[in-house]
Amino acid sequence: MKNNIQIINRKSVLTLAAGLAAAVLLGAGANSSSAQALPPGVQDVVKLTQAGITDDVILSQLRNAGANYNLTADQIILLKNQGVSQPVIRALLTGGASAAPAASPALVAPPAPTPAPVSAPIPVMPTPAPVAPSVSLESFQAQLTPYGNWIQVPGYGLCWQPAVAVTDLSWRPYFNQGHWIYSDAGWAWQSDYAWGNLVFHYGRWCRVDARWVWVPGYDYAPAWVCWREADGYCGWAPLPPGATYTVGVGLFFNGHVAVDVDFGLGFDAFTFVAYDHFWDLDYRPFLLPHDRLELVFRGSRVANGYRVDHGRFVIEGLGHDHIAELTHHDVKIEREIHDTRTPARGGFDDRRGRDDRHDQHLW
Repeated sequence: MKNNIQIINRKSVLTLAAGLAAAVLLGAGANSSSAQALPPGVQDVVKLTQAGITDDVILSQLRNAGANYNLTADQIILLKNQGVSQPVIRALLTGGASAAPAASPALVAPPAPTPAPVSAPIPVMPTPAPVAPSVSLESFQAQLTPYGNWIQVPGYGLCWQPAVAVTDLSWRPYFNQGHWIYSDAGWAWQSDYAWGNLVFHYGRWCRVDARWVWVPGYDYAPAWVCWREADGYCGWAPLPPGATYTVGVGLFFNGHVAVDVDFGLGFDAFTFVAYDHFWDLDYRPFLLPHDRLELVFRGSRVANGYRVDHGRFVIEGLGHDHIAELTHHDVKIEREIHDTRTPARGGFDDRRGRDDRHDQHLW
């Protein structure tokens, strides 16, 4: 009789344990599904945090946006697990109101060096020459007028069209008279045109009457392009004017952080070449025909690799090591020399035979 009672008790304990385990699993699944459903604006904050953007910059963006979110406890826990700080989470809940510390004398009056860590991130995020005296519409006009025409484009204002784009319908940016190099700011376009140092590092491109036109912009990058990868091919296309840049934060498109988005670019905006010809100095013989181009584009994926490093916009694209592996080519890192005083100056210090990833970037 005693043995029978023990058997019954053991069965009851096992049944109770199984029921509790099922309840815990169901509850965890419900919490996980609800936590994953973050609003788009909150998802952008997670992306910025994971990209290494400082709280000061994120909080500033939230103050400008002024949006607040009714986050559940599960969502707040998810944000903390993703590395989002407590001040940023508080700003999400309050619309950024608590993100802006009051500029009271108590914060700045003490002469002790303790406030130094608060101001330390400021010099770490230099502005990569967004609007300098040598970078303006007037300077662009003075330097580019000899090489093309300035035209009014609806929605974009005064734009520049290179003369070669008028005489050659097959001409396209980041394709003719130039090639790719890997710089200490990522993939950069080295142009052979006298005016290439400006229009391939500033501004955006669009097509007017089937011809390419340059839309002025005042933020610098090694190349403003979208990258794609397909089986055996890599491709790139100039970014449209809708791709906007915020200093120290990165690219935005349609109001959201542009991590790996296609920017609405169709297949005909892209140049695709086989990896065997990536290092060629003339891509024209290897341009895919129209039907083949569309097929490769449909099988490709976006691989932009954008990031902000100490306030500097870096374009990794398909990456240094990945390109080296696919092209069987030793990828040298070249130092970027940025000079806007004349379009013929600037470029890259071609250091064949060296691969130093820590050289200083010169603005």
